[in-house]
Amino acid sequence: MGLLPLLGLSFPAVALCPTVDQATSIEEVVARVEIEGLQYIFVGERHGNGPVKRFAVDLANALMERNYDVGLYVEGFRTDCSPRDERCLCLASAFNRPAFLSLLEQSQAPVHPIDPPERDRRAARMAARIAEGPESIRIVLVGLSHVLYAGDPEGRVWTYGGAMQYPDPGDVAEAFPRDKCLLFGLETDKTAVAPYHLHQSGNGTDYLLVTRGTGDY
Repeated sequence: MGLLPLLGLSFPAVALCPTVDQATSIEEVVARVEIEGLQYIFVGERHGNGPVKRFAVDLANALMERNYDVGLYVEGFRTDCSPRDERCLCLASAFNRPAFLSLLEQSQAPVHPIDPPERDRRAARMAARIAEGPESIRIVLVGLSHVLYAGDPEGRVWTYGGAMQYPDPGDVAEAFPRDKCLLFGLETDKTAVAPYHLHQSGNGTDYLLVTRGTGDY
């Protein structure tokens, strides 16, 4: 059996709305978190993409520098083994271990694994791990399918290159009060300014992170 079926993975193959001209910044996101008293920030990722991990760390560190109590919750790491255990069969080791290790090294916030070893009720188990976290602000780096269209019954996300519809888009993010959450989508663009830039979104997320399609952190 190949690694992907064993891990029970699905990959978003999503065409988000075209990037709009309303560029924003981490500083503006931090200001919004402060003003609105937000608690949960969901960053939809593709596990092989490096810059999205860097963005999650940069945002966590920016909030830490403002003296917020922040935790970084990562689907790439399994809950039943150490993130640095090379023997552990996890998303990080399957896709982009160097970028995930850079995340561990660069984050000033504590990093918490959320990927359960059990394959049943996977989204619910991840949501429970996040809900149990002690920090006042929790940044969650999780597959894009688990973030897009949270709570929107009309939202559609296709996986495996468009071959299969994901049954419940946003199934992790929608477990939390929408007015306490920020949702980040992801779009790759070979002309993107390295390592990433941010835009206001509105197509199933609050913001759109645009990166190059690279594994480099």
